[in-house]
Amino acid sequence: MNEPSDFAVEADGISKVFHQGGWGRRREVRAVADVSFRLRSGSTLAVVGESGSGKTTVARIVTGLETPSEGTVTILGRPRPAGSRTKTFREMSRQIQLVFQNPYRSLDPRQSVESAVAEFLRTHFALSREGRSARVAELLDLVGLPARVAGMLPQDLSGGQRQRVCIARALAA
Repeated sequence: MNEPSDFAVEADGISKVFHQGGWGRRREVRAVADVSFRLRSGSTLAVVGESGSGKTTVARIVTGLETPSEGTVTILGRPRPAGSRTKTFREMSRQIQLVFQNPYRSLDPRQSVESAVAEFLRTHFALSREGRSARVAELLDLVGLPARVAGMLPQDLSGGQRQRVCIARALAA
């Protein structure tokens, strides 16, 4: 059994190589090379770099949306599981969520705010429809959005409001 860790996230030597092309033109693109860091519980880490330098790839590896080509990721002292369909992966996904930089591409334009936030709740928690609606209202209030926003589509919201919906969705965990 793993001992509790002082660190919420530990990345040790993570690298990611993508393979592009095919039929004799296959080439490797190294998006991330040997990245290591430790993030204490309750603290903040800023990852800064030029466009295309691998910041999003690192975040996707940490959250389990990508698998590192090399290295390991540990969340609260537990190794990040390789498969996204495992029970352990689903449990860990409740502990770490991404809020993407671009709120205009982060939400499905056909899905209401309530549906976008409730989707996570439906996947991970055994709540009734009324329980999900109440939790969505609570989360929207937590990020400073009025209850009426729940029935709106992303196109009806400002960029800042969309970003707060994304934060509410992440906090649903």
